[in-house]
Amino acid sequence: MAQKVSLYIPCYNAGKYIEKCLDSATRQTYPVAEVLLIDDGSTDDTFLKASKYNVKIIRHGNNKGLAAARNTAIMNTSGDFTASLDADCAASPEWLERLMGDFTDEKIAGVGGKLVERENIRISDRWRAVYMRQNWGKERVAEPRFLFGSNNVFRKSALTKVGLYNTAYRTNGEDYDMSLRLKSAGYRFVYEPEAVVEHLRTDTVRSVLRTHWRWTFIGTTGTNRSPVNLYNLACKTYDNFIYLFKDMLKNDIENKRLEFIPIDILSWLHHFFWDAAYYLSSKFKADGTKP
Repeated sequence: MAQKVSLYIPCYNAGKYIEKCLDSATRQTYPVAEVLLIDDGSTDDTFLKASKYNVKIIRHGNNKGLAAARNTAIMNTSGDFTASLDADCAASPEWLERLMGDFTDEKIAGVGGKLVERENIRISDRWRAVYMRQNWGKERVAEPRFLFGSNNVFRKSALTKVGLYNTAYRTNGEDYDMSLRLKSAGYRFVYEPEAVVEHLRTDTVRSVLRTHWRWTFIGTTGTNRSPVNLYNLACKTYDNFIYLFKDMLKNDIENKRLEFIPIDILSWLHHFFWDAAYYLSSKFKADGTKP
């Protein structure tokens, strides 16, 4: 007998992708009890396009962030399992069936699938596929370090037990934080590469670097990340510099990805600028003086 699964899609200004995402969500071979779309304060045509589908739409009056959207979904689902699919992804028909097949033990809290990049014409999209990969490779992994938020299924009871997602992680890192807390509570994960979703997103160099910076964000008040101070700003700048030379440039030269080198260098400059801007902004808010 199939387990009852609720599938939710958190989104913000996803009008460009939402129809393909919903098409895939509503054509799964595994029975889906309900599909919820959490519209996190979109200002584009996301709601209009999503309204054409037989899905439950919950709208936030303003943009609260990805973690908050996930919590809204979980609190409004009726299934024992909650599946999540990012709005800029399209799942293969067997995606959910493959994921659910790995819940063979009560201690398995979540199973994640394999995200593959569909777009590779732009250099920015090819760079993202290498340096912002959202999968653990071709082989099944019984204990991945964490589950990517882009596509997964969790036991709802496990998520509620550890207190849902930390809303201090507005747009990034909430998936990693959740994985750490679930592991601390004694749960396990599985990575299932046969459960495939396509990433529909396209990026410019500017947008991919901005997203990459959010992935390596210097810190956010209320999370377990490093506090925002001058010492940690210097440490992160140094770490980024070492990563640039030891990993990015070295790997790209060895693999003959010479077209990536300008973006590699830009990434370090971009991250330094935004880390410094965030530090100055936080200092201003903390002491009330002009930085």
